[in-house]
Amino acid sequence: MKSPLAKSYLVQGFLGALIINGLLFFSLPGLIIMETGKSDIESLNVVNFIRIKPEPPQPKKKEPPPKKEPPPKKEPEKIHKINRQNKPVSKQLKLNMPAMDLDIDQRLTGGIPVIAAPAKEPDLPAQAMPDFDAIMDQNQVDTIPVPTYKTPPRYPYRAKRMGLEGVVKVRFLVDKDGNVSDITILSTSVPDIFDDSVINAISAWKYSPGELMGRQVATMVTTEIIFKLEGQ
Repeated sequence: MKSPLAKSYLVQGFLGALIINGLLFFSLPGLIIMETGKSDIESLNVVNFIRIKPEPPQPKKKEPPPKKEPPPKKEPEKIHKINRQNKPVSKQLKLNMPAMDLDIDQRLTGGIPVIAAPAKEPDLPAQAMPDFDAIMDQNQVDTIPVPTYKTPPRYPYRAKRMGLEGVVKVRFLVDKDGNVSDITILSTSVPDIFDDSVINAISAWKYSPGELMGRQVATMVTTEIIFKLEGQ
């Protein structure tokens, strides 16, 4: 249990705290209120904000259109004078024509002779261009094929043993490259004696091709080969 002395201390402390708090409470308004002098008011600068509106764009001045020059005045057309019958007056031109003496033979019943214009020759059709890919005959070309390599045919042994001579007419084709083909025996004086020898020899011949209008063409060549024994 607390003593009476301690209780008195507590009461005194409580009262002291109340007094101090009361003094502080009543002294606060005096601390907050501050006197303002004229110097404080004059030191304040008032700033006014003014919004400036932008000037509207001024319209461009239109240039006046160029002045059009008036069209030139047309001269009034000359009007021909007309007579009372509304017909144009025409001037008659007088030409001094020299007198011409034409001695015409009275015996001519047809009047003045007139020389007739020469008759126009009929237009000839243009010459058709030949087909350079076709096979020409040696009589149709400008330059016939000329042999560049040619060996004589071998004289058959059978013909020598029998003492036979003969002539063989042959026809063959010389192409654009000068090669020989399509060999055909047209006629022979001794049948079945010289034909094989002629064909074998001509197959190895070489020619310069025939030409027509400066171009090489395939040409059919016809020639004769004569077989004749030596010493006869």
